[in-house]
Amino acid sequence: FWPVLIIGGIIYFVQRRKNKNNGSVINQKDWYLNFALSKEDAVSQFFFLLGVLFFGITFFAFNRDFGSPISWQTIILITSVLGLVCAYYFKLLYTLTFSLLGVVIWWLVKAGMWIEIFKIKPASVLTGLVFFALIFYILGRIHEKQTRFKRFSLMYLVVSIIFITILMFIFSTKPGLSGFAELTIGAEFFASWQMSVSLLVLFMGIIATAGFALGYSLITAFEVLVLVVFVFLFSIMAFLPEQVLFLSGYSYYSTSGEFTATGIIWAVLFNAFAFLEMLGLIFLGYVRRESWLINMGALFLFLLIIVKYFDWFFSFMDKSVFFIGAGLLLLVVGWSMEKGRRYMITSISSGEKI
Repeated sequence: FWPVLIIGGIIYFVQRRKNKNNGSVINQKDWYLNFALSKEDAVSQFFFLLGVLFFGITFFAFNRDFGSPISWQTIILITSVLGLVCAYYFKLLYTLTFSLLGVVIWWLVKAGMWIEIFKIKPASVLTGLVFFALIFYILGRIHEKQTRFKRFSLMYLVVSIIFITILMFIFSTKPGLSGFAELTIGAEFFASWQMSVSLLVLFMGIIATAGFALGYSLITAFEVLVLVVFVFLFSIMAFLPEQVLFLSGYSYYSTSGEFTATGIIWAVLFNAFAFLEMLGLIFLGYVRRESWLINMGALFLFLLIIVKYFDWFFSFMDKSVFFIGAGLLLLVVGWSMEKGRRYMITSISSGEKI
């Protein structure tokens, strides 16, 4: 319980400080950006979360006493489903977050068992996780217009965006590409009917939620296009044959790994997707008048530049020239991004039409 207590304590003190500085949370324009609406709400949500966790622990204990007739993965799933029901009935943000994490962990463990038994390529597991993230994003947009689920919407959106962005960060680097090549080793996911059915269910979930959101104009055509691109990209990964991306292997501490032709294609593709995805966040924040999206996109874009600063160019030119040139480039890009960010946030605050 120490992680839960630490997280709860951090949320409590952060929320208390924000309330002290900004007054009543309920009266704020962006009230849904807060972890809790009041100190009482934070304590109530924390106790509900503890109640769900205690239920899971009690379930584990009774199951063990009766000879473990139910697998521990099933107990996690049952506890998570119970948490989801309580979260939606009582509007519990903390319980929703941990319950969704429990569902994903359950699927991840089961998928790990399937790929180990049938020697399936791990890329199919990655495809499933991306499908989860895309469903979360669409659910975030669906909940966005409902005031009672406004905070749920933000949680869905932030979790999905951060997961996809981190994934693109990783695969846009040489170590990430080396790991990507290892994910393509193994049999097709068709070797396991369980894996096939689970991926099909997730894929149909994306189609159903996206169709609903698009039908009620809860999601833009631009967002649907991006979703289609990500579904296509990560679906292909589940069918890829083994990929050889380096001529002589790659070590994180060595720059001797040279790309093959296939490696160059994937490197360019992932870097382009990472860069465009972060620019898309800024553009989407401007279109939807959401300053938090603009700030998140700008932060990720700046971090991407830093990562590229050390990951790609360091071995291609003299170190002094590299640092001077890259430093000047970062200065110009940072200044331009800050000017653009301030302009967009000012336009949003003043209600200016786009």
